[in-house]
Amino acid sequence: MTTNFLRHASRAIFDSDLIATRLTLAVAEFCWAIMLFWPGDTFERPTYSVMGVLAPELAWAVAFLVSGILQAYIALYGRCNTVFAHAFGAWNAGLWLVTVVAMIASVYPPPAAIGGELALMMSALWIGVRPVILSRLHKKCAAHAKECHA
Repeated sequence: MTTNFLRHASRAIFDSDLIATRLTLAVAEFCWAIMLFWPGDTFERPTYSVMGVLAPELAWAVAFLVSGILQAYIALYGRCNTVFAHAFGAWNAGLWLVTVVAMIASVYPPPAAIGGELALMMSALWIGVRPVILSRLHKKCAAHAKECHA
């Protein structure tokens, strides 16, 4: 039973293309962009005070809009395994990480309502680091296979 679970978990974590995850991130990024482009001053709220110190609201809106467009492009055009997608994944993970850490650093205790952002951050981080992990595993497997055939 444990072996069966590990095989299925490994397949879900490493052998999936993460297209649904990328599309979810794209939708979230479009929503963030819309809300930040909305007239008014979102960053006047305490939860966003650190984000406001880091950059103006318009800059964050543009960052999320561009990120959403690129995320959707990668997912919808099947570009998930390109060098650009891997580089973008690292940048996107950074965007979500900075956003969530800034929100948590702005208020205490952290707002419970950012649970979704935490999940999105973890998803973006996984998309960013997964290619590195897979590359290292592939190199180890190749070295092991070479060693076995020598």
